[in-house]
Amino acid sequence: HVFSCMDFLDLALQFPGPSVMLEAQSAKTFDNRGTILQASVMTTDPVTSALEIMDAEHLTVCPATLRELSGDLGGVLASNVVSVTDLKLVILEERHDVLDLNVDDFITWRQNVVGTVGQLLRQQRLHRFNVVSVDAGDSLHTLARRLLESELQRIFLSSDEIARIVGIVSSRDILIESLDQVL
Repeated sequence: HVFSCMDFLDLALQFPGPSVMLEAQSAKTFDNRGTILQASVMTTDPVTSALEIMDAEHLTVCPATLRELSGDLGGVLASNVVSVTDLKLVILEERHDVLDLNVDDFITWRQNVVGTVGQLLRQQRLHRFNVVSVDAGDSLHTLARRLLESELQRIFLSSDEIARIVGIVSSRDILIESLDQVL
């Protein structure tokens, strides 16, 4: 087993010192409401645009939104999420043609495929959710705990004040932000 950032976070949360330090730091440090739209895909764009965004931004998830819904408040109002794990489904189903669909139609296709009993069981086993988020006003401790509980690589940072997603955070991001204080 390779010791990962998730393992380090899990270990850090088991000790009072790092836990207190993470409790004292705000998740607002990851609030990117001004730039999150660049890491999002419009539901009318081709699904390949989502893959290109994830590649360019070094992300594994991409919020799907409508520009009109996101408005001038910053952040994005995500209607759904496209993930690199969706590629597994495309390959398993041998439906490479769905990559030519727009994001909205791709999500509909994915929901129909995942709607089968076997796929539902697989989804439950993978603990996959449309959107898992933590409020920007919460602490890094809460963010780290939620990330570990979800068993996802990244989760969304949301803002209750504007009801939008304002960031995407990984265990690595949390460690980079807090490593000096943890050690």
